[in-house]
Amino acid sequence: MRFSPAANFRYDVPMATGIFTAHSDAADTVAAVAECRSQLPTEQAEFVLLLHGPNHTGDVLERELAALTDTPVYGCSTSGEIIPAGYRENSMSAICFSEEHFTCVARSIDGLGEFGFRQANQLVTSMQSDLRQRAPAANPSNTFALLLIDSTSRAEEFVAAALGSELGNVHLMGGSAGDNWQLDSTPVLFEGRSRHDCAVLLLVHSTLPFSHHNFHNFVPTDRRGVITSATASERLVHTINGAPAMAEFARLCDMQPDELDREHLAVHPAIITVGDRAYPRGFTEILEDGSLRSACAIDEGVVFRVAAQVDYVEQMEGALNRIQNELASPIIVLAFECAARKQMVEQYKLQDQVSQLFTEFNVWGFSCMGEQANSLNMNNSFNCLAFALPA
Repeated sequence: MRFSPAANFRYDVPMATGIFTAHSDAADTVAAVAECRSQLPTEQAEFVLLLHGPNHTGDVLERELAALTDTPVYGCSTSGEIIPAGYRENSMSAICFSEEHFTCVARSIDGLGEFGFRQANQLVTSMQSDLRQRAPAANPSNTFALLLIDSTSRAEEFVAAALGSELGNVHLMGGSAGDNWQLDSTPVLFEGRSRHDCAVLLLVHSTLPFSHHNFHNFVPTDRRGVITSATASERLVHTINGAPAMAEFARLCDMQPDELDREHLAVHPAIITVGDRAYPRGFTEILEDGSLRSACAIDEGVVFRVAAQVDYVEQMEGALNRIQNELASPIIVLAFECAARKQMVEQYKLQDQVSQLFTEFNVWGFSCMGEQANSLNMNNSFNCLAFALPA
């Protein structure tokens, strides 16, 4: 039996709360969809969020989802799935939002390189008008926006900035699709069909209380770097402090260049400070010429400090406790968490402790290649919506 002790309910059976969840470890797509579908009351669904490993993309997935003719399905490929039992890979999770408690208006954004503030204004205005017709009580306090975006587009900064500006006080929460770090094909799902160079935007009114949170476990050190050469359109950093990027970043991390790899990059992001907030900017790839690829926007002249970690488990437990106390109720947490955090958990062998927290606080979601919070795109963060469930 799968049981969430803090929430005091089993998470593998339907909940009479408006949010239903299912998961399958089946490697076969037909079997995985069938298993998830058997666990969900899709006849009550306003929409289903489907999060799946890259092994489940393609025509077979679309064909199986087409059988859910009356259930809109949105989702994306991931770099790992998150369920209350912990991290998974190449599995499938489905989160069903009931029509009793949710009203959703959805749009696809195609050709992301052409998307800007004018397009965002037209899109958001249209979606808000449609939502008001279906849910007249919708307002910024009971409405959220959910964004899923193809990470290979590298358009997250522009899309999040444009949408966040137009949405105003409506919280935008999102994540970039992944493919288990292959950095090759990261499609999103819109009404059950796979799309590339595309984003899915959901504008959702909820009668359940909810809150949006974003946190990370890093603080800036006094080790300082300046990006002195970069190709911003490719998120590539060529030199730091006038020296080759890989060698200089390794020096700032007190490492030898040949020691620097993706696992070390995950635990040593760059920190950019804006006002009193620190934002991690992680590097995801080391190129043959010694350049570093950033997970987020980067450009020449950017000043950063190398990050130091605070206690990972203690920080996460404290944040989730505060979220639950704020909602004063059992919760379900929809998490779009940076894939680099999963690497950190594995590197430091924290899987059991983190899984206990996911179980205790009923966490569902996926490991993503970027996190969108309101008008910002970031990485190395835990980005989530928490919903209060009736006792």
